[in-house]
Amino acid sequence: MVEFLFVIALIVLNGFFAMSEMSLMTSRKSRLKQMAGSSKRAARALALAESPENFLSTVQIGITLIGILTGVFGGEAIGEAIASWLQGVFPALAGTFELVGKPRPYSVVIGSTLAVALITFLTLIFGELVPKRLALRNSEDIAGVVAVPMAWLAKIAAPGVWVLARSTRLVLRMLGMGKDESASVTEEEIRMLVAESHEAGVIDAHERDMMNRVMRLGDRTADSLMTPRNRIAWLDANAEPERNLQVMREHEFSRYPVYRGSDQDIAGVLEVKSLVTRMDGHGAHLFQALRDTLFVSESTHAMKLLEIFREEQQSMALVVDEYGEIRGLVTISDLMGAVVGRLQAVENTDEDALVVTRADGSLLIDGSLPVEELREVLGAELPDADEGDYHTLAGLCIYYFGRIPQAGEFFDWAGWRIEIVDLDGARVDKLLLRRVGDEDSDDIVG
Repeated sequence: MVEFLFVIALIVLNGFFAMSEMSLMTSRKSRLKQMAGSSKRAARALALAESPENFLSTVQIGITLIGILTGVFGGEAIGEAIASWLQGVFPALAGTFELVGKPRPYSVVIGSTLAVALITFLTLIFGELVPKRLALRNSEDIAGVVAVPMAWLAKIAAPGVWVLARSTRLVLRMLGMGKDESASVTEEEIRMLVAESHEAGVIDAHERDMMNRVMRLGDRTADSLMTPRNRIAWLDANAEPERNLQVMREHEFSRYPVYRGSDQDIAGVLEVKSLVTRMDGHGAHLFQALRDTLFVSESTHAMKLLEIFREEQQSMALVVDEYGEIRGLVTISDLMGAVVGRLQAVENTDEDALVVTRADGSLLIDGSLPVEELREVLGAELPDADEGDYHTLAGLCIYYFGRIPQAGEFFDWAGWRIEIVDLDGARVDKLLLRRVGDEDSDDIVG
């Protein structure tokens, strides 16, 4: 009876170690940091979680010793007790047979087998599975409870832990894995955490989308954010004032790039606010308050572009390629739009909208829609978009066909039929997107 109680105590202790390991390794460090401000237990748990090497070695020593003690003291004693009971109930089992060259009673062999099976069952259920399930359900709370005793055990086992840690590092170094170069948290793990938080109702869809856009922003470059050259609202310093005023009335922007005769001769940037403040009762010349033009490379990353805007105290720049040719125009609003989602598929007929939802659920989309926002519309990844082969929906069409497509041509991608509706010269202007069945969407081209 004493031996059986001793085995039960060892199994419970094994469960404590298993629960401690699982709770501390699955606890969210961000949550523990939040709790540490008001709880010493949480602070102790955070310390163990951030330095798991000694803690894990302590757990491994404890579980190994428990396994040895259970086998040495429990298996034999419980096996003999079961054997005695079997002989009393089934006297025939007192007979012997040869096992490894020695006579063994049937009752002893059966008793030892049943003892091992019983101890294994109890250890798996109460020493492993149940404690780990509990730890997974309440990892941070349980981590705070077990942190203090585990910290004391780690101090007691420090000599053994030191030997194990040194031996482990030596073996890893021999295997060529001496340094752990893996990132503590990857971008994909953050994306998964955001998705799980949305599914659990912690954040709503708009917050999820914004977080994903923020993470994508660092990968975007100026040429994926800019307004293309043929859509820039230019002012001409050599033109009549009425012509420039007409452009300003038509577009109502706060800033305009200004050239002299053509965009090969850039005069500067006109800020409407500055123009208004300089007006007097007799009016003011349009171009008395031009600012220097800021130029950026088409390959400038979004975060670097934001830094340039801040350093230069400007909010607009012309985008140039490696030959110095102007490719487009990018503003601080383009950067903000990439984060907050300036484009939404809403029901409207505004000709300036890039995405228009029609009554039948199909989408009429401008060819200049950036690929980052196209991903959100389609809900799917795009082929080779990250390689920089194209930056807009029109670019996707040209990439897919390998030429300038004609109106009426279409192809299917990721459950969507993409049809060219209108061209403006050689530019793919408008496209119609509608969902198709999976059986019809295997890269069909028409």
